[in-house]
Amino acid sequence: MEQQMFEGEQASAPDQPGQTSANKRLSPTPLAHTAGTASAEQIALLALNVQKLGRILRRFYQLAIAVVAALCVGLFIYAGGAVVMVVFAAALVAVVLHGAARLICRVLPIRQWVAVVLFLAALVGGVSFVVHVSGPELVTQLSHLYAALTHERDALHATLDENPVGHSVLNHIPRFLGGNQTSGPLGSEGTSGMDFAGSMTNVLTSTFGSAGTLVVIVIAGVYFALSPHLYANGLLRLVPTRYRGTARELIRTTAHVLSAWVAGQLLDMTVVGVLTWGGLSLLGMPLAFPLGLVAGTANFIPYLGTFIGAVPAVLIALSISPREALMVAGLYAFIQAFEGYVMSPFIQKRAVSMPPALTILSQTIFGAFLGMWGFAFASPITAVLLAVIDHLTAPLPEEDQV
Repeated sequence: MEQQMFEGEQASAPDQPGQTSANKRLSPTPLAHTAGTASAEQIALLALNVQKLGRILRRFYQLAIAVVAALCVGLFIYAGGAVVMVVFAAALVAVVLHGAARLICRVLPIRQWVAVVLFLAALVGGVSFVVHVSGPELVTQLSHLYAALTHERDALHATLDENPVGHSVLNHIPRFLGGNQTSGPLGSEGTSGMDFAGSMTNVLTSTFGSAGTLVVIVIAGVYFALSPHLYANGLLRLVPTRYRGTARELIRTTAHVLSAWVAGQLLDMTVVGVLTWGGLSLLGMPLAFPLGLVAGTANFIPYLGTFIGAVPAVLIALSISPREALMVAGLYAFIQAFEGYVMSPFIQKRAVSMPPALTILSQTIFGAFLGMWGFAFASPITAVLLAVIDHLTAPLPEEDQV
């Protein structure tokens, strides 16, 4: 009996260590709560990964769309580059007329189209007066310049053609520049599949001719300048509604950049032409005025245009004496230094600033694809592209800059 009572007391003891441990092991634990938390974290992590994947796919889609659009634009320009360049040239003419009309409207309380008409009338009257006063002399000097350049080109061609190295060089220079090459990289051999390019180029060069193309550019530019809002609003109608605000800002940015570029180049061309005319006159060079006109006109193409304008003067000076050629080359070098270190910084403060290396590279690239048109209009096209990229992209943070 005592043993049974002892065993009963032992069984009813509440504070036994073994019983406490068993009770703790058998008591409910937060395992279910922990499992639920882990499952929620996994779901959140999975959702975050899905969002990241979605963003990556959207960026890839946008990049693919941009690449396809760039390829389509490049193919269109490659196929109908002459047409695109004519339209761009007409836009530049419209920018000049529109800028002049705005200046007139600041002085006279008249409408814009009336100001455009007044400016055209004044321009035609001024050109007619110059032609009437000094037209025969100017035509005579230009014909003498053409004859002298043709003679010097033929003499240089004959000298180089006698040398094997010179003959090899002439084979890689187009015929219109005095070389032996009959077709360029975009000539007849390389455009068998581009019938559109050939047909449109023939229309612009063969049917109308250079003079006809110039007339088309001027007439289209005049109509653009008379009612620029009509054509701008027509372009905006082609843009989806949610993107029209951005498109409107891009059109305004493009117009502002082209106006600034044209104003800067006109000032630069005028200064270079006057300095060249005066310098050649002081050196006693013949045909100083037409050579100055050529130098100023060639300066429409930044940097490389200066060298293009210097070639005729140096060739004519070589026919006189090597000393005269060195003096002319020194004059053009001085004008180039003045234009690069004095004029360009002054113009870029109020106009468009482009890195020189980018300007030259753009001239090379556009010239390779579009010929002389692309070479001539490479700088304004690049200025517009830079302005558009600057408008569409955010500034680079200082910590990310090189």
